[in-house]
Amino acid sequence: MNYLHSYGILIFGLFFMNSPKTNIITFGCRLNACESDRIKEIAEESGVVDFTVINTCAVTAEAERKLRRTIRRLHNENPKVKIILTGCASELNPADYMKMDGIVGIISNKNKLLKSEYLKYAFGRPTKSTERPKKVRGFLQIQNGCNHGCTYCIVRRIRGRNVSFPEEDILSGAKALLQKGYREIVLTGVNVSSYGQDLNPRKNLASLVGYLLKNLPELNRLRLSSLDPADIDDDLIEIIKSEERLLPHIHESVQSGNDTILQRMMRRHTRSRVIETNEKILALRPDAVFGADIIAGFPTETDEMFADTRRLLTEAKLSLLHVFPFSARPGTPAARMPQVENKIIRSRAAELKKAAREILFRKLSDQIGKDLTVLAETPVSAKTDSFLPVRSSEAMIVGNEYLFRCESVDKNVLVGRPVKEK
Repeated sequence: MNYLHSYGILIFGLFFMNSPKTNIITFGCRLNACESDRIKEIAEESGVVDFTVINTCAVTAEAERKLRRTIRRLHNENPKVKIILTGCASELNPADYMKMDGIVGIISNKNKLLKSEYLKYAFGRPTKSTERPKKVRGFLQIQNGCNHGCTYCIVRRIRGRNVSFPEEDILSGAKALLQKGYREIVLTGVNVSSYGQDLNPRKNLASLVGYLLKNLPELNRLRLSSLDPADIDDDLIEIIKSEERLLPHIHESVQSGNDTILQRMMRRHTRSRVIETNEKILALRPDAVFGADIIAGFPTETDEMFADTRRLLTEAKLSLLHVFPFSARPGTPAARMPQVENKIIRSRAAELKKAAREILFRKLSDQIGKDLTVLAETPVSAKTDSFLPVRSSEAMIVGNEYLFRCESVDKNVLVGRPVKEK
């Protein structure tokens, strides 16, 4: 199971989607953000007004601390606030959260997308959905759950085993996103790269990607969320090579660069597997950019083991990094292992984050003078196909693609101007 990015990957922090009547706050991963879009629709259709719904995350202790701080802040700002909790954290400790001021109800993780749950809180006539700010990137869930027993992860206990959604349903979901005006679709889930392993006949992520691109000729931008390195097989590498519409940003749930620590995490890959896979992809798709989740200070990690992880960043050509200090979750095997001192964990995380900034700066600097395709997210900001951040000196139209000339790097953002609309 991926540590953060696949489950979510990637920490969004607080993601607000405001309307005059309903407020949704999302903690955690892309999967939670995907589900929150649907929760907002369901809440509005059900007439749930003047409530705040918080979609929670429990993958780290820090996520729960931030959640509690947010609940207290909301109550202090407005003692009459009515908060409904759902998601992983509320599933773990529902009784504790119900004691907090402002909490009026909890919807279980498995029921978070059921309209009947929100109708319990509805009053008055259902509100009409209000127009949302224009978005360019839509998240599409393709599976739920995970079959792997990573020793640090509590998500499997909450989300259950891997369940892959039918291809036809995923295709319908993708069509709906395109009809809503989204220009790019991101396939997301608890463990995206396990897609199809539970189906009969057995399928895989590569077959799903091929199916979607074949049946959606109008879809020009398809992106994958975090991948388990053990599941990046020849089929997936081949479609990364052959399909330009599958964008060249490969984010991997690496977690450590030391094989002993990977074994203690019960990960299914080795450091050499990551290096070899990335070299193979780069040889076939030279514009690929690699990201990774890395855990600093996993139990029993020595200075020598940490040094292996530090070296892997350059050896595996990892540019877009998400670094997390180890956070023991009660009830997991890793919580019972000999722990690294907190000050050492913080120091190692800081060192990795500093290295990540330096690596990203070098990667961005290599783009100066090049013209890259970008998708405008705001009039002045965009992402390249490989997910590098961009800032424009000239206004762009949100949702449009441009050929963007990279002229400089400022605070680890590519700076330049659009030279042609695509």
